[in-house]
Amino acid sequence: MPDNMDFSYLISISDGDTAFIQEFISTFESNSTSIIEKLKISLETGNFDSNKKLAHQLKPSLEMLGLASLEIAVGIQEQPETVTLEQILQIESECKAAVQEMNNRFNL
Repeated sequence: MPDNMDFSYLISISDGDTAFIQEFISTFESNSTSIIEKLKISLETGNFDSNKKLAHQLKPSLEMLGLASLEIAVGIQEQPETVTLEQILQIESECKAAVQEMNNRFNL
């Protein structure tokens, strides 16, 4: 597992329930994809308030998975006017990698 991911919390709350993990992965993939696309649009339109709210929505899942991009999301929430496309793409890349890693790790 890459160093920037830690699934120990997910494992502990799932209590070994594969259906729970599968549902979490599906929900995470769907929600993160949607939020990231909205972040890109907010960046293009300069909607800093939206950037702040969207970053806030991402934080719990990023934290639950121990993803390093949590720091980026916190930064976007605290200073939404400083968000860059590179930051959004980094979050997107890490979220996609996490989904792939979870599917591999839990044989889904």
